[in-house]
Amino acid sequence: MRISTNGLYQQGLAALMARQTQLAKTQQEMATGNKLTRAADDPAAAAQAQTLDHALGQLDQYAKTAGLLQNRLQAQEGALSDANDYLNRVRELTVQANTATLSADDRKVIASEIRHLRASLLDVANRSDGNGRALFAGQRDGVVPFADSAGVVTYNGDDGQNLLDVAPGMTVADADAGSAVFMRIRSGDGTIRGSAAAANAGTGVLQGASVTDPSAWGGRTLTLEFTSPTEWRALDANGEVATGTYTPGDTLKAAGVQVRITGTPAAGDSFTLQSAPRQDIFATLEGLADALDAPTITPQQKAVLSNSLGNALADVASAQEHFTAIRATTGSRLASIDQSSDDRAETQLSLKATLSGLRDVDYAEASARFSLQLTAIEAAQKTMLRVQSLSLFDKL
Repeated sequence: MRISTNGLYQQGLAALMARQTQLAKTQQEMATGNKLTRAADDPAAAAQAQTLDHALGQLDQYAKTAGLLQNRLQAQEGALSDANDYLNRVRELTVQANTATLSADDRKVIASEIRHLRASLLDVANRSDGNGRALFAGQRDGVVPFADSAGVVTYNGDDGQNLLDVAPGMTVADADAGSAVFMRIRSGDGTIRGSAAAANAGTGVLQGASVTDPSAWGGRTLTLEFTSPTEWRALDANGEVATGTYTPGDTLKAAGVQVRITGTPAAGDSFTLQSAPRQDIFATLEGLADALDAPTITPQQKAVLSNSLGNALADVASAQEHFTAIRATTGSRLASIDQSSDDRAETQLSLKATLSGLRDVDYAEASARFSLQLTAIEAAQKTMLRVQSLSLFDKL
C-alpha cells in the first residue's frame, strides 16, 4: 500500500476535525441544556419528544378552555344568585299585597315594583359573560337571548349546550340554555297546580293542592265542580270520580289529590287540578302585576285576587327551587373544572419528566465527556504536529 505525505496530513486533519465536531456538539448541549439539537442525533427519541411536546401543547389548550369555561360558569352562578334575590323580593311583595288593609293604590305601587323586578330579571337573562358572548343564548352567538314585546318575552337563542374538553378524557358542559333556565319552569309545587276558573262567581279561594297518592292520581287533570255552595264533585276526562260535601276551610280529597278551599263558592264554580305545567318566569311576574292592578271592589273580585296571589306565590317558589337546582349543577361543573386542573398538573408533570429524560442534558455526564473530548483533541493536535514534522523525503 502506498502512503503519501498528503495522505498522512489528510488523515490527521480528518481525525482532528472529528474531535472538534464532537467537542462542539458537547459544548452546544451544555450551553442549551438540550441534547436533541438535531433529529439525526437520535431519531426515535426526537420523534417521541415531538409527541410529548404536542401533548403538552394540548394540556395548555385545555387549561385555556377551562379558564374561559370557569369564567362563564361563575358568571352564570352569579346571575342565578341575582335572579333568586329578585324573586325573594317578589315573594315579600306578594305576601304584603295579600293583606286586606291595603288600598288599590298601594297594590298598584307593588305592581309597579314587581314590573321593575321583572325588567331587572330580564337584564339578568340577557347578561354577557364579559367576553362579548351572551350567557344564556345556548349555542348561538351574536344575539340578544330574550326580547320583551308588550309584556310577552320571546327567546331568540337555541336549546343547545356546548361540551368542552378541559382535560384528557374529561368534558364539562357550558352555561345552560336560557330556554331551560327561564322559560320552562314547573309551576305550582312542581308536581300539581290548582287554579280557579276565571268565570267563578263565588268567593271560594284555593289555598293549596297536593298529591297524596301518585298512583291513584296518575297525572290526570281533575275538575272540582261545586254543584251548590255546600256540595262538590270531581271529574276527569271519563266523568265523575268523587263527590262530597263542603264547609269553608275543608280539605277535599279525590283521586289521590287533596285541596283546601276557603270562602263560599257559588253553584257552578270550579277549580282545575292538573300536572304542573311549565311556564316562563316573566309571564308569571307579568300575570302577578296584572292581578294587582285589577279592581278589588266586590267580594268576587277579592277572591280572584287571592287566588291569583296564591298561584303566584307557588309559582315563584317553584322558580326559586328551579334556579337553586341549576346553581347546584353549575357548582358541580365548577368542581369538575377544579379537578381537571389537578389532573392536568399531574399529567403535565409526568410528561415533562419523560421529556426531560429524552431531551435534557445530564451536566455531570456532559462535563466528564467534555473533559475526555478535550483531552482527545489535544492529543490529536499533538499527533498532527508530529506528523507535520515528518516527511518521506527524510528516508531518501
